[in-house]
Amino acid sequence: MQGDALLEQIWSGAIEARTADNMSPLARLLGALLTVPMVTLVSRSEVTRPFAMMETDELLPDAPLGDVLAEELGLEVPRDALVLIEPVGFADARSFSGRALGEELGRILNQVATSSPDPVGNGSTLCGAGDKAQRPTMRALTRDVARILPDAERSARQEEILAR
Repeated sequence: MQGDALLEQIWSGAIEARTADNMSPLARLLGALLTVPMVTLVSRSEVTRPFAMMETDELLPDAPLGDVLAEELGLEVPRDALVLIEPVGFADARSFSGRALGEELGRILNQVATSSPDPVGNGSTLCGAGDKAQRPTMRALTRDVARILPDAERSARQEEILAR
């Protein structure tokens, strides 16, 4: 479960925040595509792929990720922020192949758009009804993903046609 592993990493000191001028290519691209605020964390543990969670996702009952990060790491996490957690290898890379970057970006956007991780098992999803407090975030993310994905699909289609 991502939430349990993330809590363990936070408590063991394996998580650190990255500033805007120190972000990876993946974090810069994701931040440019989405209109919601973003916080970037780096994991120095066994995490092998980047993943994202909303700051409102509960790691423990009544303990949303944003509050945990504020309490444990002293971070100011904006309301409705997307929190990107990257392994140190991704975070320290200065460049990626277009394919690797596109695959990770697509996977994270799909993850965020279809089902925000729900570590305590409340069954919430970003695309579901959700509570009223999360609706503005869901609308913003849905708008962002809708704006991005058709262009990506169109680009893939154009490349496929040109390759013939």
